[in-house]
Amino acid sequence: MIKQAFFQGKNKRRRYFEGWYFKCISADRKHAIAIIPGMAIDPQGEKQAFIQVINAVNGKTWYHHFSYSEFKARSNRFDVEIENNSFNAEGLSLNVETREGSIKGRLTFEQIHPFPRGAKHPGIMGPFGIIPFMECYHAIIHLYHEIKGVIELDGEILDFNGGVGYIEKDYGRSFPKTYLWLQASHFEDGNASFVFSRANIPFLGFEFPGFFAYFTDFKAITRRFATYNFSRVEKWEVDTEKGTCAGELEGPNGSLAFSAQMAGGGRLRAPLDGLMDREIIESITAKVWVRLTNNQGDIIFESSSNEAGMEICMDEAVVSNQESQP
Repeated sequence: MIKQAFFQGKNKRRRYFEGWYFKCISADRKHAIAIIPGMAIDPQGEKQAFIQVINAVNGKTWYHHFSYSEFKARSNRFDVEIENNSFNAEGLSLNVETREGSIKGRLTFEQIHPFPRGAKHPGIMGPFGIIPFMECYHAIIHLYHEIKGVIELDGEILDFNGGVGYIEKDYGRSFPKTYLWLQASHFEDGNASFVFSRANIPFLGFEFPGFFAYFTDFKAITRRFATYNFSRVEKWEVDTEKGTCAGELEGPNGSLAFSAQMAGGGRLRAPLDGLMDREIIESITAKVWVRLTNNQGDIIFESSSNEAGMEICMDEAVVSNQESQP
């Protein structure tokens, strides 16, 4: 089984990227940042390392560029180093001082809830996660963890003691041309984790719409909806101008309805054939509503979150679909 959290790019020579995404929310909800260490190789084989940062409060972003010689990552465990910065499942340590700005401090992670993996479900992408030549692979590492520590971001002290976080990663050639991504861990009715993504996926000269959704309350409720387990998108609507989306999913164990609204957001660099030249807008203070219903029509969870991650990259201003899709 592929350990997707580990470094996958050891033998890559061109058109490749790999990045780990750490979302951190403070206990008082006043601070929300995402930190993305990674590497990329362009079509000519030139390599680079980077650390991206987004501050949700003001939408400011930083792209710290490093020589690839400063990048070290293990292929037999989750362990990444870039110059004087380190990232792993137990925490992260930052000591960045570049012309773009500075970020320093250390965060440690406790009460970790990793994404469940096994022979039947090797990852959030299911069997697509082990098929070669996919444009982009997505992996969830931590659904939820608690945070201890403080970060200094351009001179501002951000206290994350008692906060919570989330880790995922992407690797491959490029982000999908058209996709939507949502992730939330803070709900008004208690801690839970919800992630959803839908994209047009190129494969062997064709293109097909694929999606996955995962929800757990870390207690009695866990549901997975995905193309590969024969779930369906019954309703779907996206408005890129308004920054909204809504959908209804039907799966083997019930249905899931959700809606989301972008709030704020900053510009991040994303990969295109290994070039970190594409710009995307990401919010980590989006508003998300989720309702989960069992096969008998009973509502088993319904709540909202104001600290959700959200990205919309669509060709059309409004995309809607009222028909079932595989």
